[in-house]
Amino acid sequence: MTGIRVLSYNVRYANRGDHHDAWHDRRDAVARLVRFHRPDVAAFQEPLPKQREDLRERLLAYEFVGRGREAGGEGEGCPIAVRSERWEIADSDTFWLSEIPDEPSTGWDASHPRIATWARVQAVDGDAELLVVNTHFDHVSAHARRESARLLRERVPEIAAADEDDAGETPPVVLVGDLNCTPGSEPHRILVGDESVARDGATTGDALALRDAAADADLRHGPETSLTDFSRLIDGRRIDHAIVSPAVSVDAFATLTDRDDRGRYPSDHLPILARLSV
Repeated sequence: MTGIRVLSYNVRYANRGDHHDAWHDRRDAVARLVRFHRPDVAAFQEPLPKQREDLRERLLAYEFVGRGREAGGEGEGCPIAVRSERWEIADSDTFWLSEIPDEPSTGWDASHPRIATWARVQAVDGDAELLVVNTHFDHVSAHARRESARLLRERVPEIAAADEDDAGETPPVVLVGDLNCTPGSEPHRILVGDESVARDGATTGDALALRDAAADADLRHGPETSLTDFSRLIDGRRIDHAIVSPAVSVDAFATLTDRDDRGRYPSDHLPILARLSV
C-alpha cells in the first residue's frame, strides 16, 4: 500500500468586494497552508487565471493541470496540483457538467458553467496510481447539482476504464470538491450510491462504487462544517467532500481550521485533507 495525502480547497475567486479579505491579502496564507500540510495532491476550486498563476509561483514543488471553465480557458477553474518529488501526472483533461460535456457549456439551469478536471497520477518510485477528479457544483440550482452528480457517476468510470491495466483493473478513484450540498442531500446520495438513477432513468448499478471519506475514516479531525465568513465558522455546512472508490483506504479525514497571521481564515471555505492508502 502507498500512502497519499489529498487536499481539497475552495480558495474563493478574486472578488474586489472582499475588501480586507481580497485575494492579494490571502494568497500567501493559502500557499503557506498548502506547503505546511504538504499534500501529495492539492485540488483547488474557484481560482481565476491570475490566481492560478499566483498559486503556481508559490507552490513550486507542484505540477499543475487544469483550465478555466470559459471558452479559451478563462474563468474559474478546478486545477489539480501534484507534488512532483513523489507523483507525476500521466494524463489529464477537463469536461463540463452539462448535456454537452466535451465543450464549454452551461448545464441544465446552472448559474454558471461548471467543470470537472481529472488527473491520473502515478508514483514516481512505484506502481501506485490514482485517478483524481476535482469539481465544483453550482451554488444556485438544485437541478444542476443532481444532474452533475449523475453525470459524474457515468463519466468517471469511463475515464477510469480507459486506464485499465493488463489484468483489467482500473485505477483507484478519489473525487473531491465543493459540491455545494451537505451529506445526505440528493446529489451526495447519488454519488455514494444511495441514489443510483442515471439521467435517462436507468440504474447505474455498481458501475461506480463510492463512499464518503469523512464517514469512512478511521480518524476524524476538525469541525463538522467547511464554510466560513473569513472570521467565524458557519455551522452545519460541510459542503466540501472527498469521495473514494473501494480500492482506497481512508486512514484519516480532517477539516483544517488554520488561520492566517491576521487571525482570519484564508478563504470562505476550510480546506479538507484526506490521508489515503492505495
